[in-house]
Amino acid sequence: MIGIVLFRCSFVLLFLGFRATSRNVGTFWHFTDFHVNMSYDIRNNSGSWGQYDQDTSPIVAFTGIELGNDYGYAENKPDFVIWGGGSAPQGATATARDLRESLAFLSLHFRNAFPTDQIPIIPVMGTHDVYPPNKMSPTLHDQDRIKWCTELATNESLWEPWLHDAETKEFIFHKNCYMLFTIPNKKPLIVLGLNSLVWYTNNSLVDERIVDPLNQFQWIMDNLEYAKKNTIKVILAMHVPFGAPENGAKDYRHLKEAYNEILVELIRNYSSVIITTIASHEHIDAFRVILDKKYHPVGTMFLGPAVSPRHIEGIGSNNPRIRQFFYDRDTGVILNYRQFYLNLTQDGPSWKVEYNATGEYNLKNLTATELGKLLDEFTTEDDKGGRWGAYWKHQLGGRPHEKPPEERRW
Repeated sequence: MIGIVLFRCSFVLLFLGFRATSRNVGTFWHFTDFHVNMSYDIRNNSGSWGQYDQDTSPIVAFTGIELGNDYGYAENKPDFVIWGGGSAPQGATATARDLRESLAFLSLHFRNAFPTDQIPIIPVMGTHDVYPPNKMSPTLHDQDRIKWCTELATNESLWEPWLHDAETKEFIFHKNCYMLFTIPNKKPLIVLGLNSLVWYTNNSLVDERIVDPLNQFQWIMDNLEYAKKNTIKVILAMHVPFGAPENGAKDYRHLKEAYNEILVELIRNYSSVIITTIASHEHIDAFRVILDKKYHPVGTMFLGPAVSPRHIEGIGSNNPRIRQFFYDRDTGVILNYRQFYLNLTQDGPSWKVEYNATGEYNLKNLTATELGKLLDEFTTEDDKGGRWGAYWKHQLGGRPHEKPPEERRW
């Protein structure tokens, strides 16, 4: 039996690019793409932590969640946690039982690390949070989807501990697997947990004749309109991202084109309300900037890197990572994030700070304006200040890419 030693980090004050005392600063965590394998194959003495040809080992998943507990409570309690989807193993032999075991394992450790009566966890539907993976019907009255969404929402071992507090008018989650959470700050914050699976290119059940699958676009717009009228800020949380990555722009357009355009247009139209979009699925560390019709930056999307180290064809493998965001509770501005990683090439690895974003990229904050400037620098300068090199390195947590970006100058 392998003894599991909890990694308890002593608190070290890190420079985060702003004075924590000068603003009403809140934090939240993004954990995503665990793909935890409860039957993990340990092949050698150091293999209990992980190997790049396998999904996440239980010890990596467990210690990653515990790290959020350690840092969160050493500094300040997080306002909420986004569990970004992608729970079950990716192997072709994975079963429905594997999915339930992975979900239950992660749910248990999230509940232990972040007490349900103190910190809301927002679970997001991903490609490997349903069985068979990638498949979910976009038709309104599909019984298989309704049955699974209802089980997630009512099973205490799965997502029920958090969903019973979500505002699920007319049991929206029970039917459609999307939901709204209100974070009770002095100035309330809304997080919309979206079901991007019904827009996903690799979902064979998607029917593009359906203009608005599960009426989700209308639901998003209604909530954004409400937020606008009541001066409330909104974060969109989704698993499958819009757009395409620079290391696979031709091969990895994840949303059907029509749905991609509708979503981006919604973000443009409500850019005064939407703080950012938090997404997952690609397993890489990346960001995207949304431009308005005059090419001004008006929105952002942060892609959270995966906990799973498993190699992806055409991209490469990555070290496990998790992310802690810092934001201004009064304005909603994303101030910074701090990323942690686990270097699996080391004997007895431990979670360490990989980088903090504003320091690494010489930014004032992580608004669309600042990230737009960084993007312009990437496309016009030859690795100014080493920042493009740093961005490319961090995409896979220091692991080598299989191929260069398709379009170096986006």
